[in-house]
Amino acid sequence: MPSKRLAVRALSAGAALVTVVALSGCSTIMPLFGLQPTAAPAGSSSTNAPAAAASDATLQFASVFTDMGSVHPTVDIADQLQLKLDVWTEQKTHDWTPLADKRFSFVIGVYDNRVPAEASFDQKRRVYMSNISVTAKTSTVSGAVETPYKLNTDPLKVTLDPEALRSEQGLGLLITSPKGGFQLESQQIGVLADDTQGLMLDFAMQVSFETSPLSNTYTTQIVHQYIPVAIFSEAAAVAASPTPTPTKTPTPIPAAG
Repeated sequence: MPSKRLAVRALSAGAALVTVVALSGCSTIMPLFGLQPTAAPAGSSSTNAPAAAASDATLQFASVFTDMGSVHPTVDIADQLQLKLDVWTEQKTHDWTPLADKRFSFVIGVYDNRVPAEASFDQKRRVYMSNISVTAKTSTVSGAVETPYKLNTDPLKVTLDPEALRSEQGLGLLITSPKGGFQLESQQIGVLADDTQGLMLDFAMQVSFETSPLSNTYTTQIVHQYIPVAIFSEAAAVAASPTPTPTKTPTPIPAAG
């Protein structure tokens, strides 16, 4: 299970939507990369997004997160400036049903790969996050859509770091590794409709990155990461549960004499 500390390292490639919202006069439009239950969104140019694994025949909603218990997408928000999202659960994901308790945790960090990891922090571009939004939307047999989980907040208000570093320009929480990062634990997904097959977690992060180390000139973007999560029916969960072995009552031993 991934580490639950801000210094998360073991993360792999994923998908993202990046939209420039302006600051410092730069304009960059990055292509759309999306991981959906069946196919990538129209306009996607991704050729290396990980295939969604579905080893269980009852898995109707393809999800790497459900198969592995964690997922680790990454995206370059600028040249060799990589944002990493690590999402995991300590529960058995194949027990996630509409009525079950469903919780996930996540960490967000940025790595400047222009310089070695051991380079001094002043050689790395600073990246700040001013807003974090996470929304879950369901996929159901009936076609109805629910939003069982929604977060929209300033990361400085909810960070677990008691000594969080912030921007003097009001750009938010520092998330450049190794001094910065953001983490939330045990986020609960609510009760779902009986015919729910899965849901999509949409992580939207408003980030501002330096154009060069110590330049104090920033570009702001909104970065999206999409995480599909499978949901199993209550009937399937009951059928998969082992039948309890009946407890035998010991036969009393007759008293002597």
